[in-house]
Amino acid sequence: MTGDGPGGDYAIQQVLESSSPANLPRAEENQLVALGSRIWLAEVTGTGRDRWPTYFGNEPLHTPYRDVRIQAGIARTVGGSPDRARVRLVWAGEDPAGEAEDGRSAQVLLTRSHAAWQPIR
Repeated sequence: MTGDGPGGDYAIQQVLESSSPANLPRAEENQLVALGSRIWLAEVTGTGRDRWPTYFGNEPLHTPYRDVRIQAGIARTVGGSPDRARVRLVWAGEDPAGEAEDGRSAQVLLTRSHAAWQPIR
C-alpha cells in the first residue's frame, strides 16, 4: 500500500478504519482527526507549534520534515472515556536527509477539558 502516493491513501484509510471499531460519532471523529493532523504536522515540520505551547514547550524543532501529508487517520476513545481520545495517523514526507518516506505511523493523545480538546503527552 505504501509507495502509491496520494492515490493509495484511500486504501490506507480503509485498512486503518478496519483496525478497530469506531466508537465516536463520525463528525466528532473527523474533528479530532483534523486536530490531531494539525498537531502532528506541527510536531514534524515545526510550523504551528506556537498554538500548543504547553504540549511542545520551548524546544525548537532542529530537523524538520518537508512536504508532509497525512495519508489516513482515525480517532478512538481511550479507556472508554468520552474525554480522552487517541488519533492514529499514517503520514508521508521527506525526512531531514531528503529521503521520501510514506506509510509512517503516528499517534496524538487528546483530552477534553471545558469542551475544548488539547494534546497531551
